[in-house]
Amino acid sequence: MKSFYKIKLQRIILYFAMSVGAIFMTLPFYFMMTTSFKGIKEVRNIDILSALWVHHPTLETYRQLFEGLPYLKFMWNSLIVAVAVTIGTLFFSTLAGFAFAKLKFPGRDKIFFTILATIMIPGSVLLVPGFLLMRDFGWLNTFLPLIVPAWASSFSIFLSRQFIKAIPDDMIDAAKIDGCSNFRIYRHIILPLSRPLLATLAILTFLYSWNNFINPLIYLQDENLYTLPLGISLLQGRFQRIENIQMAGATLAVIPVIVIFFILQKQIVKSLSTTGLKG
Repeated sequence: MKSFYKIKLQRIILYFAMSVGAIFMTLPFYFMMTTSFKGIKEVRNIDILSALWVHHPTLETYRQLFEGLPYLKFMWNSLIVAVAVTIGTLFFSTLAGFAFAKLKFPGRDKIFFTILATIMIPGSVLLVPGFLLMRDFGWLNTFLPLIVPAWASSFSIFLSRQFIKAIPDDMIDAAKIDGCSNFRIYRHIILPLSRPLLATLAILTFLYSWNNFINPLIYLQDENLYTLPLGISLLQGRFQRIENIQMAGATLAVIPVIVIFFILQKQIVKSLSTTGLKG
């Protein structure tokens, strides 16, 4: 009986601590969202109670944001790049993961560990060579430098290989006996069984591409091609010391990522736990 109450007390303490942590983590998002609906006078009110509540909500901040910058255009550009990167990464990473996990060919492990070793290379080291390469390709001031190189993600290949490696070999052997080619095995067996993996890769890749600032800054010169992170950086110059408009831009930037995460939340947790246990 004592053990039962002890376990129950531990759960209460755990849930309380997690609830407090969740509140502290959501406070910045709540402050950002409420500030975006305030007038500039209300924003600069130092009263703590006024800071936590919107007394006179207004959409004027969003109107000024859209008039001052082509913000929806920036969001559309980011959406195009993020979706293209996500789709390409899902295909090429799972295809490579399937090859490294289930196919046997000369130098397979050496090639995989070479790809894995590239994770240790700082991204800043590749900025100048990457710029020169994209210039020689004629891809500057286009979306191609933001999309095509991102398809060969070392981390995505590693995660795919670890997940697919846990799929039983008996299913693949049975498919080969029935005359399935490697690509049909990948299409009809690996992909349907890898839905948690696909969900995880989708949200991680989309989030990385959506928040990518350095690469668009290097490769894009035309403001009409700017992605959302570059658009947010413009807010600090064109709306300097106008915090409510800056928060309106930040609120619009995080909404798509939050929606996608909540849709794929269960699949993400399942994928990460499976990869960690069976990798």
